Amino acid sequence: MEFNLAEKLAIVKDIDRVILADNTVAKAEMVYLGQLMKLLDFDSAFVEEARKFNIRQANGVLENMSEAKKHSLAIILHEMAYADGEMSREEIEILFSVFQKAGIKIEEPGNSYSVFDASDVYFKSTKRRSRDLESNTIASICETKRAVRVEPHIDKGYLVTIFKLNGFLSKWGNTVEVAPKQMKLQETGKNRTILKGIEGSKDSHYSLSVFHENNDIKKIVMHHHNENKDVEYLI
Repeated sequence: MEFNLAEKLAIVKDIDRVILADNTVAKAEMVYLGQLMKLLDFDSAFVEEARKFNIRQANGVLENMSEAKKHSLAIILHEMAYADGEMSREEIEILFSVFQKAGIKIEEPGNSYSVFDASDVYFKSTKRRSRDLESNTIASICETKRAVRVEPHIDKGYLVTIFKLNGFLSKWGNTVEVAPKQMKLQETGKNRTILKGIEGSKDSHYSLSVFHENNDIKKIVMHHHNENKDVEYLI
């Protein structure tokens, strides 16, 4: 997800508020902050500029963001607040304040809200459908068991792997159908989350769409851009 300069200033301002909410900075929070600095491409000097950003202007910028960007913001702030394994009352109050001012809908009362977590996905599929995008036709449909796994990459972003679950070989462990692809979060919305292969690598030929209702996954599509085809993994 790409943010413009004003959006980035507003987001970093709120990240800073969440970190300092309970007057302590945990080691896990510093680790996650380092990941965010790489992801959003900012440094400590940028944080100082963000602190100077007028709070009303910042709220206005966040309110005018697209729904996909608001969902990305919700995920970023939630993971920042929960990086140390717990969320203080002060952090919760700031989260709710930011969400309210930015127009981010909180689905349930209490301390939870509905955003899709792309860092822990294990989806079992019983049917695979391949679509040729050039002719817009379904090339094949297979009744076959597969699993799509999305997990954090050790360096940055996510690792996407697709496994075979049926057949003789599965008795000796799951076999890989699509080798691990390193991807980054491109956008997340109410019903769809998109991961895209890291630019400049061989994985850039792939992207992944996760279709979900809140956290309930309905189907996953692997986009093979170099082959101009989509492979859908269905329940």
